[in-house]
Amino acid sequence: MGYSREEQETTLVFDNLTGLWNVYSNVPKHIRKLTKITEIFTVESEDGKPIAVKGTLTEKQVSMKKERVYTEEQRLKAAQRLSKSRNSL
Repeated sequence: MGYSREEQETTLVFDNLTGLWNVYSNVPKHIRKLTKITEIFTVESEDGKPIAVKGTLTEKQVSMKKERVYTEEQRLKAAQRLSKSRNSL
């Protein structure tokens, strides 16, 4: 059954000496993503599937950026571009 939503977490801890991020997660979505980008070590499993993992990420694998907020006009223009590209296929 894994962890309840209230119990799920992902933590990233940066080690400035090594320049590496230590990651722990029991969030299924994050476990799937981590599996694709780094070697993970299963901390806990259930029915042969990992439900808690640990791993290491390089500094370049983690980014922090400001969330982009679109205006209504930008959303409309993007929707029009998408519609145009879909119709041209």
